[in-house]
Amino acid sequence: MYSMGAGNIPDSILQRVNAKMRAFFWNSGDSNKMRMVAWEKITCPKQYGGLGLRDTKVLNQAATLKVLWKLASKDYEGTLWMQILKAKYLARSPLWLATKPSSCTKLWAAVLQARDVMKPHITWIMGNGNKCSLIGEPWHEFWLQFQQQGRGNFNAGVSEYVHQQTGQWNTDKLVHSLGFHAALYIACVFQQPPLKPNLQDRLIFNPASDGNFSFKEACKLLQATTPQGPVSVGTWGKVWRCRGILPKIQMFLWKLLHDAIPVKASFARRMRTQLPPCAVCGLEVDDAMHALFLCHKARQCWLVSCLGLRVDALPQEIIPALGFIFEQLDSDQLMICANVMWSIWKARCKEVYEGRKMMVGQILRDANSLNILNICALGPGLTSLGRLPSVATYHRYTIPDTGTICKLDGSFKEGERAGWAYTLFMDNVLIQYEVCAGDATSPLHAELLALNLAIQATISLGCCDTTFYTDCETIAKVLNGVLPPEGVDWRVYLLLMDIISLMRQHSSYSCYYILETYWYRNMNWRTLQGEGI
Repeated sequence: MYSMGAGNIPDSILQRVNAKMRAFFWNSGDSNKMRMVAWEKITCPKQYGGLGLRDTKVLNQAATLKVLWKLASKDYEGTLWMQILKAKYLARSPLWLATKPSSCTKLWAAVLQARDVMKPHITWIMGNGNKCSLIGEPWHEFWLQFQQQGRGNFNAGVSEYVHQQTGQWNTDKLVHSLGFHAALYIACVFQQPPLKPNLQDRLIFNPASDGNFSFKEACKLLQATTPQGPVSVGTWGKVWRCRGILPKIQMFLWKLLHDAIPVKASFARRMRTQLPPCAVCGLEVDDAMHALFLCHKARQCWLVSCLGLRVDALPQEIIPALGFIFEQLDSDQLMICANVMWSIWKARCKEVYEGRKMMVGQILRDANSLNILNICALGPGLTSLGRLPSVATYHRYTIPDTGTICKLDGSFKEGERAGWAYTLFMDNVLIQYEVCAGDATSPLHAELLALNLAIQATISLGCCDTTFYTDCETIAKVLNGVLPPEGVDWRVYLLLMDIISLMRQHSSYSCYYILETYWYRNMNWRTLQGEGI
């Protein structure tokens, strides 16, 4: 870094350093590994789509700006290097009016080149007027227009152009130094000299909040200030400011918004080859949108997740789709969405590269584990997440440590609407619940409707080991191999046959009958009562 402030370093050297930084970032070493995002985008600030990494040329220019700041602020006039530079290059003109000599050091050439970058971003705050000179210093709005007109002593401070007895402008000196028009402008705009005798003059670096020169702010000034790509500044802000998203998942979202995750379509577009089909379903093009949203397993995950996302309503390209999602979700919902996307991507990679099948239930369990982990890390400041999975405490019996638990219930009253509900737990964590109301002919019919929905949900989740709890003795007997009672309504009988057919898709299941007296603390019953069913 010390050599960065010694002048403009040749571009060939800076490019070699950048190449080493790129190789480290993409973990490619000396190999010619494909870089998915351009280096110019990576070095942009985070709010504009980059990662805030600093390009070596920006570092070189920022170090030169720091040298220029020390010269302009006049806080280092007693140092040896300052005295040498002033004696050699600033003996006949001020810093902002100095021209490049025929022969000079690389440092001085770089300082003169950096003046155009620094000029619009500095201002003198007037104190006693001893340090800030009248000619060629940025202490008023039109100083850039008047700096070429100065012909007096450029080292004279503003206080030397003020009468000490009256505190008014010395108009004769103003006209002599700036000319009539510039002197008239200053005398009219500043009718009283803006001096504060008890304070020192201070040079302000406008991009910094405290006014002091900052290497960090100088780098931001030199970096790109426009969004890199179609993603808005607000979307990037949500990615980096959202509480509860792990850094590795933030990096995953950053790559997604640049369409830079390693799917077959991304490689095919860069290598200009035919777009290959999906490695999981083999039906559609294997791009990021298909992998995370449109593939059949991904669709099931989003449908049964606590967000209940309908992927058919999304744009068909990944960047517009993510922009739409980020606009609609608050920070807590965005955390859940990001964890689900990350879990889908991990499971997909395991199926493609390790041959391990994607299981919807396992994907949602992984996402829920991330949600709960982040909630514990954030503490009580996190707002309510609505249908966020939470530990179940609505039962008197003990839930097993593994497997899927499904509690279902129905409600029926003559002349009123019928209702039914079910809840699904995985590893003691509530992952889904559903409350429905409609036409049912009997309490048994309502209970069977709840069971039918619950079975379909467990199948879509890929649950292989499921335990059902019900307060309906008939359902418990039928699922344990007892034939349905005679004389049941034909609609109930057909529904029972459908349920028995669906249950054959489970490799392992069991059903338990819970007496109604022990069921009143059940979440389904309380939910139905709350709905007025």
